[in-house]
Amino acid sequence: MGRKLLVFDVGNSRLKAALYDDGRPIARASISGVQDATQVVSVLESRFAPRGTPNRCLVASVVRGADEVIREAVQQVWGLMSQVVDTDMDLGIDVAVPRPDHVGIDRLLQASEAFRICAGSVVVAAFGSALTVDLVTADGVFRGGTIAPGLGMGLRALHDETSLLPHVVLQPPDSAVGTDTTSCIQAGVIYGAVGAVERLFSELAPDGRATLVLTGGDAEVIAPFINYPHRVEPDLVMRALVLLDRRI
Repeated sequence: MGRKLLVFDVGNSRLKAALYDDGRPIARASISGVQDATQVVSVLESRFAPRGTPNRCLVASVVRGADEVIREAVQQVWGLMSQVVDTDMDLGIDVAVPRPDHVGIDRLLQASEAFRICAGSVVVAAFGSALTVDLVTADGVFRGGTIAPGLGMGLRALHDETSLLPHVVLQPPDSAVGTDTTSCIQAGVIYGAVGAVERLFSELAPDGRATLVLTGGDAEVIAPFINYPHRVEPDLVMRALVLLDRRI
């Protein structure tokens, strides 16, 4: 057994964790939200502890207070101090915005790994709780991007903020023309997101030379509807954390 790395990718909807052995994933877990350390300890003890003790733990979180919960849990299970990833670390790209620390660390890690994979300019569209679209130039500089409601958030908002619209499960529509309320909502959310991403790609990379990378939990749903050449890359945050471990 080699060097073990435990990583956490904490988003607004889910906490994802993975244990790597010399860069190879050997255990994974995903839970909805982070309530307290007891919940995380239970997952660590059942899914990860039997695989051995990590040499390092890296936490990338966009949820206020979640990093402290995870640090407490990891300390309780292994007596290991976790490192919270921030913009003072070598993320593999330069960040050319006025306040790098105000950019979600998930966006920066996704952008870094997409840039590494594509070896050139990239536009990264991440479909999670929010829909973020970010630009990294050919020389490895993160220039910023956009944030909009994610697909699930859009579906919930339509139900929560109206009197009669139902809660609709995210599914690919049969057509852009809905024939009942459910299919209208599905078409509106999916094709609306597609239109946003394609327009933003043309704005962020007007010469068309960047690679469009789709990631996040809903990327596979959206991908068949995107007309621009693109590639789907899952787990960009975790893959970036594995490489970050080698640099720090």
